[in-house]
Amino acid sequence: MTTAPLRLGISRCLLGDEVRFDGGHKRDSFLTDVFGRYVEWVPVCPEVEAGLGTPREAMRLVGDLQNPRLVTMKSGTDHTRALETMTTNRIAELMELDLSGYVFKKGSPSCGIERVRIYNEHGCPTGTESGCLRGPLSSSSH
Repeated sequence: MTTAPLRLGISRCLLGDEVRFDGGHKRDSFLTDVFGRYVEWVPVCPEVEAGLGTPREAMRLVGDLQNPRLVTMKSGTDHTRALETMTTNRIAELMELDLSGYVFKKGSPSCGIERVRIYNEHGCPTGTESGCLRGPLSSSSH
């Protein structure tokens, strides 16, 4: 009896895709070389899927802890609406794939699950929350 591998969502940068703001990646060899033999990865990168280029200006969450905005650090460009639109569509797609779980990049302002820093208008951290990719997708993640 053969069984299909678990299907898991994963941040593309962890697979070695050069999608981070600086054009780099955060490849995790355990995930790709060891664990990857037993799972089917479904790559996700909110920024790239929202149409933001690579490389791109660094961003962070700013403002209210309950409804932070995703804003670039130098120019102050607000990308919240683009990420929210992409997230709504992408979550629906991912739910149809019957994923068993998710592996997201720790601390990411777009897909971090917890303890993602949120800053005030002066650039000082005010607290932590989930990244912009929320809803059924992130609530079932560990």
